[in-house]
Amino acid sequence: MINSASTMRHDETALTVAGAPVRCYRAGPAAGPVLVLLHGGDPDSAQAAWAPVWPALTPHARLVSPDLPGCGGSPLGTTAPTVAGYHAWLLRLLDTCGIRRATVAGRSLGAAVALRTALVTPTRVAGLVLITSEGVPGGTAAELATVTSPVLLLSDNAPARVAAKLLACLAEGEKP
Repeated sequence: MINSASTMRHDETALTVAGAPVRCYRAGPAAGPVLVLLHGGDPDSAQAAWAPVWPALTPHARLVSPDLPGCGGSPLGTTAPTVAGYHAWLLRLLDTCGIRRATVAGRSLGAAVALRTALVTPTRVAGLVLITSEGVPGGTAAELATVTSPVLLLSDNAPARVAAKLLACLAEGEKP
């Protein structure tokens, strides 16, 4: 059996985004499709949210999973702890990592940030996956209708099914 927690910790790195340190996990092929994984709000972290699916995704995509500012191992810094603040921060993270376009998946608060990113900066989002997205504000159906990239909504947290759905969304987002 794979110990997903130790596998993910092996990929831990520290970045500086918006002048503050960020704990971030990165893995996968450098030339593969990019999948950004955003966790829910505090006390959640990238490690807690994504370790169960990390080993299944690593061979198929370039993975980037940060601890959002003020959560896990990342201090808040100057980032406003709002969906808009985290959205602006996410764009800086993508720039720091040299990522122009990615499939963005989020749980709860991370889903709200992912949705805002798809709505406000659609050229940066190849695909959108919202998991247990109770953190997504009202008006979601109307907002989702305006998203130009493939969208997947999941309420299932079973790691094998989440990993399979994320890989399917990656494949859809990579089509021209």
